[in-house]
Amino acid sequence: MRAKDRIIIVCCLLIGGALLLLASVRVAPIQEARKEMGLVANEPLENAPPSLAFATVAMGAFRGLVVDILWMRADNLKQEGKFFDAKQLADWITLLQPRFAAVWDFQAWNMAYNISVAIPNTQPEERWRWVRNGYELLRDKGIKENPHSILLYRSLAWIFQHKIAGDSDDCHRYYKKELALSLRPLLGDNSPGYFERLVQAPQSLAEILADEQVAQLIHALQAAAPAFLKNDEIVASYLSLRQTPGRYPKAAFEVIDQYRDSAALEKFDVFARAWQLRNEWKFDIDFMIQLNKQYGPVEVTEPNDHLPLNWEHPATHAIYWAAKGLQSAGRPGQYRIDEKNTDRIIFHSLQMLFRRGKIVLYESPDKTTSEIYLFPDPRMFKSCDETWMQKIVKYENLEKGNPKAVRGGHKNLLEDAVLYFYQAGQQDMAMQLYQRLRTEHKMNQSGYFERDEYKVPFLTFVKNRWREEFEGLGIKDATQMTFTLLHESYFKYALHEDDAAATCENFAQEVYEKYQKEMGAEEQYRVGLPSLDRIRYQAFVQFLSNDMVPGEMRTSLLNRLQIERPDLYEKLRQEDIQFIEEMRQQQQQQQQNQL
Repeated sequence: MRAKDRIIIVCCLLIGGALLLLASVRVAPIQEARKEMGLVANEPLENAPPSLAFATVAMGAFRGLVVDILWMRADNLKQEGKFFDAKQLADWITLLQPRFAAVWDFQAWNMAYNISVAIPNTQPEERWRWVRNGYELLRDKGIKENPHSILLYRSLAWIFQHKIAGDSDDCHRYYKKELALSLRPLLGDNSPGYFERLVQAPQSLAEILADEQVAQLIHALQAAAPAFLKNDEIVASYLSLRQTPGRYPKAAFEVIDQYRDSAALEKFDVFARAWQLRNEWKFDIDFMIQLNKQYGPVEVTEPNDHLPLNWEHPATHAIYWAAKGLQSAGRPGQYRIDEKNTDRIIFHSLQMLFRRGKIVLYESPDKTTSEIYLFPDPRMFKSCDETWMQKIVKYENLEKGNPKAVRGGHKNLLEDAVLYFYQAGQQDMAMQLYQRLRTEHKMNQSGYFERDEYKVPFLTFVKNRWREEFEGLGIKDATQMTFTLLHESYFKYALHEDDAAATCENFAQEVYEKYQKEMGAEEQYRVGLPSLDRIRYQAFVQFLSNDMVPGEMRTSLLNRLQIERPDLYEKLRQEDIQFIEEMRQQQQQQQQNQL
């Protein structure tokens, strides 16, 4: 070998060695930077079998093989119905692959759907715990590790929309009630301006305690009850004290009473609610305000002003997380089926709020049981309709044609709304929507044509829709139809159209009895309707409070009922007494909670 070649080889070795030395010097800073940015995903497993813990550490870069084996084992366990064992394996997989969105989705679905229904429906509180575990896993951990995965946002929204807001689970009423009871103490009266006060509240305990008067309040509570001594439990203890005072010493009540109506208590109360929404529920309050303005209900008298959404309703949670997913992980201008399905969750959840968006919680006089009822909220139609139309335009542009799944759903919304507003006495609104059906929805797979069902006169269409709805009632349709038919009967009776009023009333009772009979006694717990007297009373109250009904018409109805229908009037009066008593008891309970 020539001397020149030897020199070249030696130089290359020296340069290579120098580069390796330089690279080794940079390893530590790079690793530190990766840890600071949360890019390290090789932490050892906790509570894992020694063999698995050793394998994941010893195999280093080949830990992916371990993950594959765990995935296959978890899938086999799921197929065998061993959901609890599959969950444990999924826990380890999330530690090994925290940025693999599918494993979070798998585990959340397993808990919210598979494990929950494996528990008897006689244990609704245990079922609810697993449903809650499912959505909390996605909300608190999965999305934190994968903030740009639209799959996880959509899956989280789906649990709220389908599992909790839907009625497929035997215990769905219990889920709705527990969610509403959890949110109610944090929402105040849900009035305009309330969320603005929340967003202005300090975001940390140190910041609120910088106020000397608030600090004195907390010191007094700490002296009164040991539960307030830990800083990380102060907010939870305060909210618990206001809701369930019996769990705390009497001295703690005396502190609250001493500071009642003070600026310090008001400041800390708003801070505690905002803190809980931000940290426990992971809500961005600014984004909540944005959604209120974009999707909130609209009063007939103020069509341009959106009221706050009903955040006690699971469909509103579905809207929040779907919209958050589109904001954080959406790709404007690109078509993705995951994004389309996330958009669908938004407008279908708005439809849920239109059809059953009013929540009424009833508690038994002895406070041993409580029940939840959902009623239509016509104020949500405008937001639902406008949002749906916007999505039609979006996907017509992206798909270069007719977005069948989107446009077809909107057609169904308008058909339902025609029947609803007609039955509610708003015939002008119903006729406007029917005209839109005839002009906006004329398409089938072959092209444009005049749909036969829209060629008939308006009243004929309504009768045909009645017949169709009557053939296959679900709980949403049965509640809405019974409610709106009774509302329409009051409207007709006030106008002295007694035959039409009797027809609506009889049809409402027929719908109600047919649905209850078809469900059977064993299904009443899951999908049974409220009592007919209670639905009749709710429809009566809504008629009397409807701004579109002239005052003299309301007076005419009351006078006619007292004179000509004393039996019905007495039923309504008794239901009113019972309702007022229930509300009085709830108010007393709330006042006691605030002592």
